[in-house]
Amino acid sequence: MIKDMKWWGWGDPAFVFPLDEKPLLWPFIQKSLGLNAATRQTPPVDRASLRLPEPRTNAAFMQAVQGVLKPGQIAGDDEQRLIHTYGKSFPDLFRVRQGIVGNAPDVVLFPESHAEVEALVAAATRTGVKLVAFGGGTNIVGGVEHLDTAAMRVTLDMRRMSRVLEIDRDSWTATIEAGAPGPKLEDDLQALGFSLGHMPDSFEFATLGGWLATRSAGMQSDAYGKIEDMVVALKLVSPAGTLATKLTPKSSAGPDLDQIVVGSEGILGVITEAVMKVHPNPAVKDYHGVLFPDFESGSAAIHEVISRRAAPTMFRLQDADETQLAFSMKAPSAGLSGFIQSQVKKYLKARGYAQPCLMMVGFEGDAEYVAEMRRKVIPMVKKHRGFHLGNSVGKTWTKNKFAVPYLRDILMNHGCMVDVAETAAVWSKLLPLYHAARNVIKEQFKKEGYPGYIGCHISHSYVDGASLYFTFASQQLPGKELEQYYRFKRLITETFMRNGGTLSHHHSVGYEHRPWMEREVTRPGLEALRGLKHALDPHGVMNPGKLIPPADAKTTSAPTPAASIPVETP
Repeated sequence: MIKDMKWWGWGDPAFVFPLDEKPLLWPFIQKSLGLNAATRQTPPVDRASLRLPEPRTNAAFMQAVQGVLKPGQIAGDDEQRLIHTYGKSFPDLFRVRQGIVGNAPDVVLFPESHAEVEALVAAATRTGVKLVAFGGGTNIVGGVEHLDTAAMRVTLDMRRMSRVLEIDRDSWTATIEAGAPGPKLEDDLQALGFSLGHMPDSFEFATLGGWLATRSAGMQSDAYGKIEDMVVALKLVSPAGTLATKLTPKSSAGPDLDQIVVGSEGILGVITEAVMKVHPNPAVKDYHGVLFPDFESGSAAIHEVISRRAAPTMFRLQDADETQLAFSMKAPSAGLSGFIQSQVKKYLKARGYAQPCLMMVGFEGDAEYVAEMRRKVIPMVKKHRGFHLGNSVGKTWTKNKFAVPYLRDILMNHGCMVDVAETAAVWSKLLPLYHAARNVIKEQFKKEGYPGYIGCHISHSYVDGASLYFTFASQQLPGKELEQYYRFKRLITETFMRNGGTLSHHHSVGYEHRPWMEREVTRPGLEALRGLKHALDPHGVMNPGKLIPPADAKTTSAPTPAASIPVETP
């Protein structure tokens, strides 16, 4: 069964973040953001008052659709149109919570086979309709919003194409339909004894096709790689026809077309299935907590372990601010347990752990492999003043790892801006970039006159570098909420670019990052992307306005994304 997220926020409509079970959390948030009883409340508009624009209809296209799909695969009701209007970035949620839904699709279609997708793309190409492929709707850079205002706008929800089509037990590969959401994909593979092992924060809702289209990274990518490292072959339905790559382990037959499709964000066509590397389902999953006196020590520990080719399944190092947030989510211990913890805190504080940084380190595999890796890695992190907390912290983290994004809904109800920004850099530039980004955002908090929060963690590590994932929050400026958000977005993105970071490590480009693309890939690189777009989608049917800036776009030293983004008023 397809599981839709709530229209006004993140995640399962039935799930409520358990704030009352975390008595330390709200006081921490109030102090960090300067909230009090007088802080304005900003709930979403009442659903009954929300009005979507009248849908436009391309009669020739809809006639073709009705010849391909069953009535139950065609949805023109306001509920489905609303759910498919936006992704889940801060500006997406801000607008929908204000009742701004002018870019809603005109109809949502639910194909159930590769052949149906081929027929729909061909019909759209003939009739001038615009198509956006939609997985779970978790995109946070504007990647699923319709921007074309003239043609009929159609969203293809791919989640009815979610089967594991074939398992090759000798080759450890699985052929999977691209609409498979994370939980179903893992359940189906694990029933066959295998796992993909790709678990980003969006795991509960995002799909295989969405991961491939955005070059996603999962929490366990240190061991299993990012999604582009897992793909072996795929099928892409483009307006020029179906591109199907060959199933082989490696090839030198020209540029790798799999890697051209991966990260293309739906602008070249619709990914319908992929052959993915899988591995036997791990018998043991063992996650541990380690405390460091500072971010530099934890970073050095990761660097040494990775350099010695002893990478665990996961490293996740939180800086001091993000560690404080994590500790505030823990229920305080009482009795003997509470006394012991208080003594440990005193001991650590006296030895330089006054503002500690928490690392989660995970090991997956059979019992022998996990024990061997633990014996290698834990002593190495201890060399860098890592204080081993054991695996009880890991069990708590594993239990709560998908709940944190729900906290943003609560903060938005209290007039707060909350969003994330991520990048990656080589080791020699990683810490200078980290400090530069923190400093520029903290300085902006001072300029705006509100206290704010910025935390960061290293989420994915490589021999040559690592990624940095920042979360920032502040009270909103009433009446200037989006301008304020894009000011912060521009500042942190500019800081990434000027300090050797990539524009995006795993959140992709959409339209939010589009103004910086020429600086990321150079003008010839953009021309190459435009050439690919023209070859596979000459009439601009697929996901218009994403990834590639217009040919006449001006490049400045400090692009302003807001200037190129359609911002409607209620």
